[in-house]
Amino acid sequence: MLDDPEYAVFAQAHHGLLTEYGERVGIVPAPWLHWAVQGVHHQLDEEQVEHTVRAARKAAQHAAPATVTMGPVSPGPSAVTVAMDPEEPLAAINAVVRDAVSAVPGVQLREAEDGYRPRSTLAYFRSPSVRDAEFNRRLRAIRPERVEITISRLLAVHMHQDLDLGYYTWTPIAEIPLGPTAADAAAREVVCGKAQTTATYRSTPPWGDSDAEYEIEVGRLDVQPPLSTAQREYESFVDRALDADGTYFEDGEPPLPVWPDPVTVACERPSAGGVCGSTQLLVRGSWTRQAVIICEHGHSWTGTVETMREVIVAAAPTH
Repeated sequence: MLDDPEYAVFAQAHHGLLTEYGERVGIVPAPWLHWAVQGVHHQLDEEQVEHTVRAARKAAQHAAPATVTMGPVSPGPSAVTVAMDPEEPLAAINAVVRDAVSAVPGVQLREAEDGYRPRSTLAYFRSPSVRDAEFNRRLRAIRPERVEITISRLLAVHMHQDLDLGYYTWTPIAEIPLGPTAADAAAREVVCGKAQTTATYRSTPPWGDSDAEYEIEVGRLDVQPPLSTAQREYESFVDRALDADGTYFEDGEPPLPVWPDPVTVACERPSAGGVCGSTQLLVRGSWTRQAVIICEHGHSWTGTVETMREVIVAAAPTH
């Protein structure tokens, strides 16, 4: 979302010409100015959306904020667009997000074009009669001073093409910071076990009473995604094999599933028209009770007993 006030003024400088064309042009209002980093152009179910956002969030930690100059403006085949320079840091962000998203099962991306060209759209053509020599000349004659903006976060959104208005709007899903956040740098990181096992959950806490309450502050909490059916079947196989008399192996050993990498827990509560996205968390609970997770802005939600156990194991607790 390109919500820099100076960029909004830059865009507004072109509205006098664009409004002359009435409904033949869909002018993008300031709240909907954006740069489309990477699109997924087919339907996803809720689980796929969650996995896609998690993958993008984790990948974005290895990206960096980008400062770019907006301009000049030029007419394209279907829209009036604003160049973003330099292109290289934005292309790098696109590559990081694209690689992460394309690895999510069930997500299919359109083939990448040669030479990534980031653009922001000021208006969409709704009639072929708009883009002619006169329009092009008058558009290029508008020369507001170019503005510099910094892009430090991405939004995962469900985008809508509003045919009545002639431009795109969206429903925010999650906010994704580029690079480590200030909260990550200010507090320690807790990484839960990569391959959770039922043996871990059946064991006793490494110290103290299993019902004792712990309060653990973390700068980033990475946890294992829920086990898939294949992973649960394999763990069940291992449990039974350990207790078997040898005849169980006649059924054969199921293939070893691939455990996905841990993902970063982030607050997904609505905040300021978007999603909070904070990763600075306070985790409360005991070995035998669910985790209560509270972000730095006071939003709270409930985790699982397994998450609380992993946090207790991963961090030296303070009461």
